[in-house]
Amino acid sequence: MCLTERRSLKLQGLVNGNERYILEGIIIVLAAAYIFYENVLMSFILSPYVYIHYRQRIKERIVHDKKSFKKKFKDGIIAVSFALNVGYSIENAFGQAVDELTLMYGGDSDIVVKFKHIVIRLGQNENLEDILDDFAEESKVEDIMYFAEIFRYAKRSGGDLMAVIKNTAQIIQQKEEVMSEVDTIISGKKMEQRVMSLIPAVIVIYLKVTAKEFIQPLYGNIAGIIIMTVCLGVYVISDMWAKRIVNIEV
Repeated sequence: MCLTERRSLKLQGLVNGNERYILEGIIIVLAAAYIFYENVLMSFILSPYVYIHYRQRIKERIVHDKKSFKKKFKDGIIAVSFALNVGYSIENAFGQAVDELTLMYGGDSDIVVKFKHIVIRLGQNENLEDILDDFAEESKVEDIMYFAEIFRYAKRSGGDLMAVIKNTAQIIQQKEEVMSEVDTIISGKKMEQRVMSLIPAVIVIYLKVTAKEFIQPLYGNIAGIIIMTVCLGVYVISDMWAKRIVNIEV
């Protein structure tokens, strides 16, 4: 598959994802308008939430993609370190890493494309530290940027580049293990948070079905609209706060 086709497929995936996030926001707004106001026209007033939901989902996807890319980079650096240990040059070590990453993630994966680009630039006699700086800047991943900075300093000061690469892989792996343990610990809490965030809406729906005469006075009048708006605002703020609590970064 050529580079143009890969970019086209990647762009198509992003577009489909963006459309899905917008559709999710629209469904949430329509549901909120019906549950809290019994008036679909209120969805126009609540429509700014579609953008808020879209932005939040984009941020979540960026965080997920960065975590995934960091893991792939760790695997690539381990492969480079192993190749250096058995006597390969830097250029050939990255070439070996490309082969390993291709077996692990496929030839079209983002990390394989990046490492191939590194090999090409090394073949053009460019400085590895400059290549890694560009790689880190493009990735926007903190650990990779830290690695590029340490590598440049080590090369300038005559440090052990092999040790730098090996230590970087170990540090990233240790952080990944810690993050995995944290995710395991709080995964149950995240599920509880998702369930709890649905309970207020479920309660309102339940009352609408089983005790409509009890909740009906809250619909179709100014006082009811004000009360429901306050409840909806507290609901949204509480949900956002709960998500922040269970979102732990290492």
